[in-house]
Amino acid sequence: MVGTAYLLTHFVVNRLQRRFLFVSGLEYVLLGVLLGPAVVNTMAVFDNLGRLAPVIAFAAGWIALLYGMEFKLRNLLDEARGLALRLAVVDVVGTGAAVGLGGYAFFRSGLVMPVVSEAEAACAASMLACAAAAGSSSAVDLIREAYPDLPSRLLPTLRQAARFGDMLALLGLGLVFCVFDQAPGHATAFAPNPASWAWATLGVGVGLGAVFALFLGNEANDNSRFLALVGITVFAAGASFFLEISALTVNMLLGAVLVNSKDGPAVAETLDSSLKPVTLVLMVFAGAMWVPVPALAAVVVVAGYIATRGASKATSLLLASLGTPLRRDVFRGLMAQGNVSVAIAVTFRLVYQGPAADLAYTAVLVSVMIHQLLSPRMVKRLLIDAGELDSDARFTRAGAA
Repeated sequence: MVGTAYLLTHFVVNRLQRRFLFVSGLEYVLLGVLLGPAVVNTMAVFDNLGRLAPVIAFAAGWIALLYGMEFKLRNLLDEARGLALRLAVVDVVGTGAAVGLGGYAFFRSGLVMPVVSEAEAACAASMLACAAAAGSSSAVDLIREAYPDLPSRLLPTLRQAARFGDMLALLGLGLVFCVFDQAPGHATAFAPNPASWAWATLGVGVGLGAVFALFLGNEANDNSRFLALVGITVFAAGASFFLEISALTVNMLLGAVLVNSKDGPAVAETLDSSLKPVTLVLMVFAGAMWVPVPALAAVVVVAGYIATRGASKATSLLLASLGTPLRRDVFRGLMAQGNVSVAIAVTFRLVYQGPAADLAYTAVLVSVMIHQLLSPRMVKRLLIDAGELDSDARFTRAGAA
């Protein structure tokens, strides 16, 4: 049954994605739910996530490593990238603050669920803030694939802004892990504080990046480079899991160091070519880790999360676009959520437990699935309104019609 479901969703959904412009991924999450303990528990290993945590951290860390490759120092002063960075910073700060404060107020209010402790409410709200601040370039990439000959000036800015926003969200998640450490003092001879955990995260990421940059210089072809990157990511994710710091932030910092080495372009190409299978693994694990939550509380949290994220993004990006040649409704092109938001939720779920964490995790997964369906069409409509795409243009396998 599972095999048949996988084959049908994989091939049928891919055809529908090309025809109706939506980002695939929903089917893998649902397959994971089917495999996990929430339904039939086909694989009993999901009962003990501790045994799978390093594997899951690896899948999430691989994606973070790829996004860290966007931090190219020599390109940050480029005017177009500067505009994208401005959009990303204002969006992440505004959206993260609004969603975080709203989530904390809800978890402490006692509405439709028991009141949780201040620490648990702040922790779950912080994860919601990071996941909400993260975007996705998947919708932009799908439009670019659908219309490969489209001479758009808006799409590159949207893609770069989404990538920068993902990097900032991953840095924010690292701070969450530093502030809400679950095992203070373990594996150390002193009582660490958030600042020391932050320095540890920075040191592990940058230090491993510097060491592995030298190591990768000896890899001459894609196959050996891929195997080396697997080992690097496993090592970095394992070290992060042992210290209970954010594997995503560590791997992103590692990627930022690697991309600025002499072998950076080759490493980025290898990572990019393997993104789809790693994403599949992450989505399946994300679905398998979901646990049922009270229906009424789930509806309220999901609806509030999506509404708050949408309103705060619209407001933040309107302010960021002032004084620029960008349209004031540029937020329509940056509403997507995808791999990074799922990776944030998954790594958070591995470490933090409780009713607030379960609801926050549910909200992120549902939001990602909804935005995967809607965001490509929002980008397309934005391009039509901006005069960069003909409203009668239709996607064909050969390109734009």
